[in-house]
Amino acid sequence: MKASQEEQQQQAEGAGDELEDEEEEEEEEEEEDLYQMDQQSTELSADYWQIHKMVKYLKVGNATCTTLALVGLKECGLHQESGQLALKAVGGLEVLLNILRTRNLRCNIGALQVLEAACGHITTRNTVYKLGGIQVLLGLVGHTVVQVRGLAASVLAQVCALPSARSALIRDNGIPPLVKLLRVDTNTLLSNQDTAMAVEGAARALWACSVSRAGRTALLRASGLEMVGGLLGVARPSLLVPVVGVLHQCVAEAVFRERVEAAGYTSALVKLLHSPTPQLQILATKAIARCSVLEATSSRLVREGGLEMLVNMLRREAKTYVDALIEKDLAFAREYGLVIDAPGVPRSRKASMMPDGAGREGASLLEAGPEGVATVPEGGSAGDAAKGAPVDVTVSVAGEGEGGATEGGNSELLEAVAEAMWHVSSLPEHVVVVKELTAVPVLVALLHHNDEKVLTSVVGGLGEAAGDPECCTILLRGGGVTTLIQLLRRTSDKLLLNVTRALGACAADEEALEALLQQDGLRLLWSHLKNPNCRVQASAANAICTCLQQESEDLAEVVRSLVGGIELLVSLLESESEAVLSAVCAAIARIARDPQNLAIMTDYGAVTSLSKLAVRENDSLRPYLAEAIAACCVSRETGLLFGQAGAVAPLVQ
Repeated sequence: MKASQEEQQQQAEGAGDELEDEEEEEEEEEEEDLYQMDQQSTELSADYWQIHKMVKYLKVGNATCTTLALVGLKECGLHQESGQLALKAVGGLEVLLNILRTRNLRCNIGALQVLEAACGHITTRNTVYKLGGIQVLLGLVGHTVVQVRGLAASVLAQVCALPSARSALIRDNGIPPLVKLLRVDTNTLLSNQDTAMAVEGAARALWACSVSRAGRTALLRASGLEMVGGLLGVARPSLLVPVVGVLHQCVAEAVFRERVEAAGYTSALVKLLHSPTPQLQILATKAIARCSVLEATSSRLVREGGLEMLVNMLRREAKTYVDALIEKDLAFAREYGLVIDAPGVPRSRKASMMPDGAGREGASLLEAGPEGVATVPEGGSAGDAAKGAPVDVTVSVAGEGEGGATEGGNSELLEAVAEAMWHVSSLPEHVVVVKELTAVPVLVALLHHNDEKVLTSVVGGLGEAAGDPECCTILLRGGGVTTLIQLLRRTSDKLLLNVTRALGACAADEEALEALLQQDGLRLLWSHLKNPNCRVQASAANAICTCLQQESEDLAEVVRSLVGGIELLVSLLESESEAVLSAVCAAIARIARDPQNLAIMTDYGAVTSLSKLAVRENDSLRPYLAEAIAACCVSRETGLLFGQAGAVAPLVQ
């Protein structure tokens, strides 16, 4: 369990770095050619010529003329890509930055408003950065006029989407001035629009900078995390989005997760799960998913109702897949809470655990449980429901009041919800709550999702839940074991890691193990011992070890029938990974119970390889190594070989 949690923490910490790497490709941008635009002047829009004329007026240098030209520029369609590129092509960006250096208040405000509209295009942002715009804008962040501070921070937020610009801002110590803008009385944010816009701009700039580890470190040094967390109680969605965005980026690292939990910010994030703003709800869910790696946070989620809310969101977004499972196996759906009987008929799940939903035909004629969707059985009618005839209430959510479920659900939200539930389920007592909320059959339905990231989190959650016998039965009855075996043919290391873990957990159940063996699951698991990723190798070996826990002649024969299987397993004793070595030793201890398999392993040099490992001082490896040697020494001849190979003295030590 601890090893699983440590790996989850490593995955969470690596998520921020992956985002940073993905954005590096933004560095290379092609420049627009002014000469080429002049050649095609007959095709250029009227806005282009208007921008060209306004920039000429800006170059005059007269304050009145500059002000009028800036007003004209704001009406030239700069929100469109063509207008932004035209402003760059005629040299307008350089002129605007020169205006910002003049410190004329009215002209500064106008120039910042134009830049704010024009920096929507990546080429424009890149040009502003190359012209030294970061330094100019940072100088205006400390301006005495709050409107100027807010506009400067807003432009910085857009420009810092570029990794190079972000690095320049951090290098120039630009984080502390942005954090300083957050030091306001939160009561004024609802009444003072200029102050609210300044804080919002600073939060968006910090959000852009927190994508990088250097930005997060600078934020921590400037006490920015406390400033950002203090804004979680402001009832202003446009401000909460960047605030939660900063927290989401920061909690990719363990030090931030611990501080966020200690400060109680996760409670505020749980409340934001109810937000009607889709982007805010997604960001809050993502932040919770990363924080839930901590046991304290996952316990808080269960205690404060966050887990129940996550399950409701899961049902809403998984509606298409749940409905497909209900159509495929109605008996399974009814037995495990996806379809429940009408009021008056005993139910196996608590009504309070069910999600809200909109009714289908006839639903208005019947009082279904919370979030239940009433359906009239085939051959029945709405009138039957009104008369009290038996009907089915499908626990499938249309998301009434929270936005209906889209076709296939929101993959981004589904991934975050499933990841949070995966981390929460790492504790056995939380698995019981997940089971009571009837979330396991919904996760089983999502095994058919076509998004690999969603699948990875769903399989991770099922792998944790499969340790509970009842949850394992649900997984087996819903066809989940078959689907997991099919997923072994995928190539994603993250997905394969969770699939092998889940199958290993299922293999502890006799019925699930039988299904796994019948569907060629053991051979597919064995094939992943050749996976170049050592974590996948170790997980596959652990799953194989669980499969072989039964002493059976049939299993021993299956192992021998795998061409090159035993040789491959023995060759992994040369691995440099301690996790792989431990898992392989445990598997060898199971295989060595059969005399024929033991003889085959001995021929492939298992005794020599195990003897070499006997001098290792790794405490996690030693128990499994001793078990493997003990199992092999059942044969007197093999025991003598271990003595000749020098394995006895290290074991005595």
